[in-house]
Amino acid sequence: MKPLLLKMTAFGPYAKETTLNIKEDLSHQDIFVVTGPTGAGKTTIFDAICYALYGETSGGSRNGKELRSDFAVDSELKTEIQFTFQVKEKNYRITRAPQQLQKKKRGDGYREV
Repeated sequence: MKPLLLKMTAFGPYAKETTLNIKEDLSHQDIFVVTGPTGAGKTTIFDAICYALYGETSGGSRNGKELRSDFAVDSELKTEIQFTFQVKEKNYRITRAPQQLQKKKRGDGYREV
């Protein structure tokens, strides 16, 4: 499997839509390393990929409800992962969103979606 694109929206420390275009940004590399300081979001990248593929995070320590970014200010913004990858010569795209609360369209309060 070759990762091509990862889009995280309101996921973990990423408050807005964050896109890692692996195919474009690392097209000249055969291998790459995910590095950075503690708390930079490295594990979140792997959590997002695992969640997209299997519906669970990489350590299985967090559930879907815990994946929403605490920094997401817009309650209308849906927590979602979109992962595009290649196997042999065929591309696949998976979109997965954990169960989450969204503001009701009418009245006060929230509802699970």
